[in-house]
Amino acid sequence: MSNAIFLNGTITEETRGHVSVRDRGFLYGDGIFETLRAYDKKPFRLEEHVTRLLNSARHFEIPFPYTPQQIRHIIVQLLTRNNLQDAYIRMTLSRGTGTNGLIPAGICSPTFVIHTKPFIAYPATLYKTGMSLIASPVRRSTTCPLSAHKTLNYLANYLVKKGAVDKGVHDAIILNTEGHVAECAVSNFFIVARGTVITPSLQANILPGITRKVILELCKETGIHASEELFGLERVFASDEVFLTNSLMEVMPVSEINGQAIGRLIPGAITSLLHDKYKALTH
Repeated sequence: MSNAIFLNGTITEETRGHVSVRDRGFLYGDGIFETLRAYDKKPFRLEEHVTRLLNSARHFEIPFPYTPQQIRHIIVQLLTRNNLQDAYIRMTLSRGTGTNGLIPAGICSPTFVIHTKPFIAYPATLYKTGMSLIASPVRRSTTCPLSAHKTLNYLANYLVKKGAVDKGVHDAIILNTEGHVAECAVSNFFIVARGTVITPSLQANILPGITRKVILELCKETGIHASEELFGLERVFASDEVFLTNSLMEVMPVSEINGQAIGRLIPGAITSLLHDKYKALTH
């Protein structure tokens, strides 16, 4: 039996789920998505993920009629039907089918899909040895309206990540066109300097990550000074610790950038503390 998915109001088998070849998500990348984790059948920070999806839907004027409560109910049904405890969850919303042309005439019929699958963790050794990064030659526009949203236009992220993998490292740091550190291909970016946790400001034109937000909350609760700033690579190389965050990897230490070692200890003390605090929240 194939996996069950939610498609446009109905839970059905994945093999029976069909999306039109005229769907604008397929034709133009005209849509948005969210990924998150479920721990022991409990979706973590689901309300924030749905809120971000809803905000993006409003920004791009894509109809989205579901409430966080409805989404939670659907996800719980899928996790039960697919017999999943720790799971990867993805919600995808496209503008759907409409009349031909870049600007659709009349009302489109949105496509909304939720699918769940077993969560495959990052290698445990990475949390002890840290990821290696390079600085990507691809620059992020400071005025691009897509960067603050998880859109289906992911080719730039693909090129950044592939460029890193082709160089034999895990990921790449994206700088914006003003030379400020933005984020990595699939994660938010943090440095630790003299006991202070610093992450790029939203003014760098980055995705407002859910895990990023949780880490800033944990810093406040733990009494660790944290700030959101604009900074360049020189501050990164001078930092004591570097780590990345997203909903799937949680908190990932970084050991080297452009072949240069970062920090004296991997993972650093504050990186370890925040990862432990994050783990405690998820359970």
